[in-house]
Amino acid sequence: MASHDILQLLVSLPGEFVSGERISQQLNVTRASVWKQIKQLKEEGFDIEAHTKKGYCLRKTPNSLNAWVIEQMVETKSFGHVLSIEDKLKSTNAKARELAREGGIHGQVVIAKSQYAGRGRMQREWQSPLGGLWMSVIIRPNLTLANASKLTLAASVAIVDAIEELYQLRVGIKWPNDLLYNGQKIAGILGEVVGEWNRVQTLILGIGINANFSSEKLGSILTAATLKEILGYEVDLNRLAATILEYLEKQVTALEENLFEDLRSNWMARAVGLGEEVRVLRGEEVFRGVFKGISQDGELLLSTEQGEERFSAGEVRLRSKQGSYF
Repeated sequence: MASHDILQLLVSLPGEFVSGERISQQLNVTRASVWKQIKQLKEEGFDIEAHTKKGYCLRKTPNSLNAWVIEQMVETKSFGHVLSIEDKLKSTNAKARELAREGGIHGQVVIAKSQYAGRGRMQREWQSPLGGLWMSVIIRPNLTLANASKLTLAASVAIVDAIEELYQLRVGIKWPNDLLYNGQKIAGILGEVVGEWNRVQTLILGIGINANFSSEKLGSILTAATLKEILGYEVDLNRLAATILEYLEKQVTALEENLFEDLRSNWMARAVGLGEEVRVLRGEEVFRGVFKGISQDGELLLSTEQGEERFSAGEVRLRSKQGSYF
């Protein structure tokens, strides 16, 4: 008997006490085995009330990451139905890449409680302590190469929508792949192609969210904040993961149905620095102009004295007129 069998029984009777005798009979196990499994579930963070005469009642699932809980919460067609949680990984993107090469399916998810070699764009170090949501999704979309490059934009809108729904926080998107709250970074996205783009197109979408820890654990490399610091309480990481996966599936489906204009307008409504004077660095070149948003191809649009310039995400950095990068 797995402890999940007991959970399924308790969840099917919300708010009710289920006797140990009933559990043992229904699952064909001993009362001692039931007690042992209940003890294990409590250690995992499940709030199970035990009453000598009444039995057991599930009061609350844990805030800490639990694959069973996420699978119960997620309401998607494919995202998150195959999901694994590891205590520690080099990076979830690296693990997801391995799984994709071994036949991992569309929507398969890898989560780590911590990473010891997490990365952001340009191979930059990404601190990933316990308490964050470090998650990668294998995506095998029905998209052209040009449209597949917009998946990072889709992910940013999905995460912003999820955070707004759950915590009523208005989060901004810093082109191309960072999420900011009051100018402080709370999340980042890293999209990586697996193999060559041919008949089977696979992309790994990595998502990192600073959640239930102090920003002091991130060092002084960047100006960052965490959801716990902003909200004043620890968030339910399982609910956060499930909600992001739901919004992400919707955005990927919309891209597959050529509905990029809706995504583009939603992205622009959250864009940080829109309409402001910025500098764009491409190699050794510096371009000055006004940030006008993104094109139908997902490129950054800059209005300069020489006319409109377009930039792809992989080749530029933005800098405000005060000189700080964003």
